[in-house]
Amino acid sequence: MAQLTNLNVSPYYDDFDKADAFHRVLFRPGFSIQARELTTLQSILQNQIEQQGNHVFKEGSVVIPGQVSYSDAYYSLALESTFGGEDVRPSQYYNATTPVTLTGVTSGVKAQVIGYAEGSTTSQPYLYVQYVQTGTDNNTGVFSDSENIIADSVVTHTTSYAANIASGTTFSSSASGTGSAVTVEAGIYYIRGTFVRNEKQTVVLSNTSKTETARVGFLINETLVSPEADTTLTDNATGSNNYAASGAHRLKITLTLAKLDTTSVDDSLFVELIRTTSGRVTQLTRGTDYAVLGDTLARRTFDESGDYTVRPFQFSVNESIDNDYAGETNVGIYGTAGTTDDNNTADESLLSVSITPGKAYVKGYEIEKTAATFLDLNKARDFNTVNAGVTTFEMGNFAFATNLFGTPDIGNISGETTPYKEVGLFTDFTATRGSSSGYQVGVSRVRAVEYFSGTIGNNDAQFKLYLFDVRMFTYLNLGNGTDA
Repeated sequence: MAQLTNLNVSPYYDDFDKADAFHRVLFRPGFSIQARELTTLQSILQNQIEQQGNHVFKEGSVVIPGQVSYSDAYYSLALESTFGGEDVRPSQYYNATTPVTLTGVTSGVKAQVIGYAEGSTTSQPYLYVQYVQTGTDNNTGVFSDSENIIADSVVTHTTSYAANIASGTTFSSSASGTGSAVTVEAGIYYIRGTFVRNEKQTVVLSNTSKTETARVGFLINETLVSPEADTTLTDNATGSNNYAASGAHRLKITLTLAKLDTTSVDDSLFVELIRTTSGRVTQLTRGTDYAVLGDTLARRTFDESGDYTVRPFQFSVNESIDNDYAGETNVGIYGTAGTTDDNNTADESLLSVSITPGKAYVKGYEIEKTAATFLDLNKARDFNTVNAGVTTFEMGNFAFATNLFGTPDIGNISGETTPYKEVGLFTDFTATRGSSSGYQVGVSRVRAVEYFSGTIGNNDAQFKLYLFDVRMFTYLNLGNGTDA
């Protein structure tokens, strides 16, 4: 889709409408150029690019990879809000090109600053760090509570603190924490018919938790930038910016990495890149997601190979929570009263069906799961009481028999060494009960006898004889009316 900003307003008056089917703006000598003509000219060209882009890429698809990664070991350091009576400015410890190194005065621990978060009335200022050296005792791995820290560069809150001079204090309790974050590298994404560049960004899911549930992606923001707001847009005809010649405005699209609740469904301003559930990555966008081109490739793949798996999905059934049965503990997936992946409350009445990561092609489209999925399944809790009930089931191969005379040997008999005695198979139906008719053509054994229809005791009553170990005889015709 095209940008959401309406440009058919003062002072732009961009009245481009694709239904008009205009493909060029034709300027004429001797006639003044209208501002809207110049703006519409861009809209015509952009519309052509958008149609081409829609054929190749899906909305929100990565064009030049800006890889997305999830970390459940994102180290944070909470600072006291003030130092020396001045408000602490955590941004002073951050340098994107030359990371600032911190040293704990008490612990001797060293770490480099990779990010920061400003404090508020309800939260402390935070620094995000990568530890590079343990403490002076060669054992301590994180900063201590309430210890001063020094930076290897100048830090200015209100007063400037020279390098290697204490310029801040860690928080009084649980200053060092381990949280989780998502990082996206610089790349280009197809957004609203435009190829938009994004900078490398990191969004912290939690300063102290590794089990966050969230949707992470780009918030799309369209802004109009004027020369009054950005002086670099003024006329530079003389080699320097002329504030008296302001010139044109600009339409700017920016992508800001952000997290949303999984209950959020309005994606008009959001493109999802990754989703976490209780600290596990459950959805991750693939590389480039093709549109019509992808449909063509999928059709050809399906015609040639059908549906198949590359890495088969495995299933297992687990308890939803830990419970004790017959003195043994059955290990569950969730804690008691925790929230399951299906947004139910974990309970003994539930089972958790685990589906492992895997990859398959369905109708030619690539389907890949990068993390285990857990689905809730209700345990059987209802029952019926049946007194003297009969359970029927099929034993296997059977033959219908009439004129039943006696009962085949279908079990152990006292004094006999071989159960399931052989019965003969003959060419003709029995004419007289108790006597065979025709030639014997084989033998078999009978596993069970089951009444089927008719009146028991009559010749036409039908029974099912479940046969096994069927062996047929082989006969040779000698050509003289006899068989051997």
